[in-house]
Amino acid sequence: MRNSRRRRDNNGASPQRTLLGMRIDRFWYIRAAIAAGTALLLFVALSIRLIPERITLEPGDVAERTIIAPRSTHYTDTQATEERKQRAREAIPDQYNVVPEAAGLVRQTIDDIFETARAVRTDYEVPEHPQNSETPAPPAAEVEEMIQDLRRRIEVALDEEILRLLVTTGEGTLGRLQSDTLALANRQMQDSIRDNTDDLQRARESIQTAADQLPLTERYQQLVASIASKALRPNLRYDEQKTMAQRNAAAGAVEPVRRQVQAGDVVVSVGQTVTERHIDIMRALGLMAPTVDYTQALALLVLLSIIVVSFGVYLRRFFPEIYSDHRQMLLIAGCLVLAATGFRIALQWPLYGAITLGVSTALAMVIAMLLDTRVAIIFSAVAGLLVGLIATGGDARLVIATIVCGAIAAYAISSTGGRSVVIARTAGVVGLNNGVIFALASAVFGLTLGLNQIVATVLAGLIAASIAVVAVMALERAVGVVTDLRLLELANPTEGTLHRLLTEAPGSYQSSVMVANIAEAAAEEIGAKPLLVRTMAMYHDIGKLKRPYFFIENQFGKENPHEKLKPHLSALTLIAHTKDGHEMAKEIGLPEQVSDIIRQHHGTSLASYPYHLAVEAEGEENVNPADFRYPGPKPQTREAALVMLADAVEATSRTLVNPDREQIEELVDDIISQKVEDGQLDESPLTFDDLRTIRESFVNTLHGMFHQRLKYPEQEEAEQEEEARERDERAQAEPAAEAIENRAPAH
Repeated sequence: MRNSRRRRDNNGASPQRTLLGMRIDRFWYIRAAIAAGTALLLFVALSIRLIPERITLEPGDVAERTIIAPRSTHYTDTQATEERKQRAREAIPDQYNVVPEAAGLVRQTIDDIFETARAVRTDYEVPEHPQNSETPAPPAAEVEEMIQDLRRRIEVALDEEILRLLVTTGEGTLGRLQSDTLALANRQMQDSIRDNTDDLQRARESIQTAADQLPLTERYQQLVASIASKALRPNLRYDEQKTMAQRNAAAGAVEPVRRQVQAGDVVVSVGQTVTERHIDIMRALGLMAPTVDYTQALALLVLLSIIVVSFGVYLRRFFPEIYSDHRQMLLIAGCLVLAATGFRIALQWPLYGAITLGVSTALAMVIAMLLDTRVAIIFSAVAGLLVGLIATGGDARLVIATIVCGAIAAYAISSTGGRSVVIARTAGVVGLNNGVIFALASAVFGLTLGLNQIVATVLAGLIAASIAVVAVMALERAVGVVTDLRLLELANPTEGTLHRLLTEAPGSYQSSVMVANIAEAAAEEIGAKPLLVRTMAMYHDIGKLKRPYFFIENQFGKENPHEKLKPHLSALTLIAHTKDGHEMAKEIGLPEQVSDIIRQHHGTSLASYPYHLAVEAEGEENVNPADFRYPGPKPQTREAALVMLADAVEATSRTLVNPDREQIEELVDDIISQKVEDGQLDESPLTFDDLRTIRESFVNTLHGMFHQRLKYPEQEEAEQEEEARERDERAQAEPAAEAIENRAPAH
């Protein structure tokens, strides 16, 4: 096992200093500085609770004493002013913009439907009989095919009876119907049809009424009405921005309602319900001026310090890899400060609860995607404590909702699926969950949420998911992590590089898929990151795109170019694919965690096949094994080591023919032993317990791959003949490929 950077030996002459069992070094000072800075910033963000009002009344409260104005002053009557502004806004009607292309699109839609119907009739060679309104009906089966063909070609959803008339009506009648339809639609489009009203529905009803007056049979009247009404569209588009601008301008032009209060006037009497007007007067009189309680301030600072240190101890104990990374610790600290700041800002808004839950769930999702779901859940608990500390008296229901909603959001965003699926699912879950949990928590304390509060809470949750994803995309590289969403995108077979590998080097692509399947299952067993392992496996051989035909899996029986190369040059060609792949990874911007596997999946292993050819040709004493080794480095992580082992096992397993479990076990044991004896796993954190678990997983996966279906005797006989032929071809070609390299003993 490699030691963490923060545990490197100190070779200096000065004695080690410790505090509570922890070594005092540069790393300790950095962590102490982060903790102190976080606690101080949280203290500043929460300092609003240290400035209590002399009079803490709010609208709706019942005054416990009579308050008298100590002096005369003018004040702005907020409620009266807002009522005037609202009336000014309501006086401005909705604003619309003309849609000049609407009428043309309606005509085009109608023409397209009739022309497509004619095209279908032509395709099915329906004969025309001008003297009749309808052609002799084609066979019923053919009519049904024509209907389905017409339905697929047009963009408007029409009833089957209308489609039947379109494909069975003769050209003369069809032309008249088209003219009538255009006339009705054009006449209706002369009227205003607004897109945010029921104008369109009324216009369609008018179309139906007008069609009923046409000198046509009832079913043709229905055809004309149906096509014309479906083609209609609004010709006036609601302009929200213009409407809001004019309404806001009208509201802004309203002069504030100014009133005067005289010294000695009663502001509010005992037992009276406090209104906005009372608050305006007390604010103007300075009766709500702040004071500071320094004892309370010190207690708050100490409590925040304890919370921050406890969080750090938890991370040090259970997530040492996060605790040892400065950037990730700064991310957590920044999210805590941002949460407290958001809560403080939200406190000034009437929808405080909705905004608070939106902020906390967004940050919990960011932590879950960038770091770990469990860390995000603990973060949600800390955020809940901050919510309780944000204001005097706290809000128990919001503390509970913050913790529960944050935990659920963290779990939801960590679920598997494509990026768009995860975002959509999480947004829905978080939005609905925030509203339900907040309502339940309120009910527990005998409070009822208004409909506007519930709707705002749901919307805040929906927005939080989108903001979280955008934030993760911006922070991913800065924090030095790769998220599951990013890995899911990279592992998608339609991704550019993987698609190239599939089309230009199909053998290498299929091999990578097999390696991914083998390695991913083992990663789950040892507690590594399965999705990261799978993505690493899919990209580990992209360097073969430069010369795919130099690798046996892409030759497909064609001439082997290695037969014309000397062993040294053959080895250089094989070894170069790691360097080529790493350069390609940089060009396409692969995350470092994924691109590192390209250089590490062979470590410093020996290119055995060309090495043995060189020994046979030149003698062992004249061949330097170092010239035939990959440049490395060796695997540095559990995931990289796992991909190396899976790659070697997969390559060697290609030579097996209907193996039993014992043969598979022997193969896996040989590969793992070779890598261990060759020192390829020396720099990875894999333990011997991990290797035993990996060995069992590899055997089970390979056994399943070789025995996934029952074969009939004739199938087995044919497959054995094919496999024997392929073995003969490989023996004759002597391919220089990784499969053969792995079969040769490591040096």
